[in-house]
Amino acid sequence: MTARLPQVPLLDEQADKECGGQRFLLVTARKAAEMCGRSLRTWRTWDAAGWIPQPVRIGRSTLWRVDELREWVAAGCPRRAEWEARK
Repeated sequence: MTARLPQVPLLDEQADKECGGQRFLLVTARKAAEMCGRSLRTWRTWDAAGWIPQPVRIGRSTLWRVDELREWVAAGCPRRAEWEARK
């Protein structure tokens, strides 16, 4: 039996408005979690469990690609291994 992820709302223009109307290419874990309607703690748990796309690490910063998050949600939020295989 496999665990199912909770449903995540689609990312839309509202997320852009929450970013001050700017279109960012990369977002922090806090902003990514907010865009997906989840808490930072849940986002970190999902990351550790391999349920969300792989982040980009630049120096000490851990960031997620906004376009990849949008595509991931549109694809039904597959686990990281499946998502990476699809790319």
